[in-house]
This record gives sequence, C-alpha cells and structure tokens, in this order.
Amino acid sequence: MILIFGPQGSGKGTQAALLASRKGWRWLSTGQMFRDSSDPEVHKRVESGELIDDTLTAKVLDAALADTDRGAKIILDGYPRNADQARWLLENLPKHGRSIACMLELEVPQEESIRRLAARGRADDKPPAINRRLEIYHSETEPVIDFYRQRNIPYHKVSGLGSVEEIYDRIQEVLKVCVPK
Repeated sequence: MILIFGPQGSGKGTQAALLASRKGWRWLSTGQMFRDSSDPEVHKRVESGELIDDTLTAKVLDAALADTDRGAKIILDGYPRNADQARWLLENLPKHGRSIACMLELEVPQEESIRRLAARGRADDKPPAINRRLEIYHSETEPVIDFYRQRNIPYHKVSGLGSVEEIYDRIQEVLKVCVPK
C-alpha cells in the first residue's frame, strides 16, 4: 500500500487516478467516498471544509479494504489525516493482509493549491472551505508523516509542480525504489 499526502490541490487525486488506470492499482480516496455519500451530515461537513469524524471514516475505509482483493496494490488518498487515524491504520492493516510500502508527499506552494482548487469549481471549493482544509492539513496531517517516519516507513517528497505527466514520471521514479514488482 502506498499513502499519498499533500495539501488539497496538490494533485493527489489526479496522480492516484493515473496509478489506478495505468497500473491497475486500487485507488481508495476517502474524500471521494464522502463526496459520493448520501448522508446529509457528511455533505454538510465536506462543504464547510471540516473533517468527517474518525469513527465514520474508519468504518468506511475498513469496508473498502475488506472489499479489495488482497493481491491488489492500493494507493490510499486522503487518509490518514491525523494521528488517531494513523494509529488506526497501522493497527488494522494486518487483518487485511496489508502494510504500508511507502509514503509520497506531493509538495506545492499554498498559492498554487488555492489556484488549483478555485479552478476545479466543486461545491466544497469555496475560499473559506479551502482555507480551513489547508489549515487542517498543516496542523493535523503533516504530523502524520513524522509519525510514520519514526516507525521507519519510507518517505519520499515529490514536487507537485509541472504538468500532470512530469509529476507522474517523478512518482514512477520513487515507486521503482519502494514498491516491489
């Protein structure tokens, strides 16, 4: 399993989708799972930029992992977002026959994240929600990277600037190191 990190607008979803389509990997995006939800409380939280609580998130992800063929490679996008989720993932992956091969962090300046998000035009991409999600990323999600690094999970920072293909090529170079064939 690969974990992909980066602030909103860094291109995580785009790159994860490319890995899924070109390499046959399973892309699990908690953000997409929540945007597709029919639960009004989930929609309210998504549109305000707030995170879905850890219990509901874990339930949704646990079901998705259980539904994924054990032999399939997974790229996990949008999870874990905080220390409690990071611990939950480490504790629960073994029951699904999985481990974390490496972490990728797409690095982009905040101004670029904001520009990309505003251009998407999704309902949850309004300036107050964008700013709130970026605040949460820096205060809660960035420390997850250190949490995993302290547990010797390989970490690679990749520039998220350039064309989609340039970024994809940089990711491919990293995957040669951390994902067994």
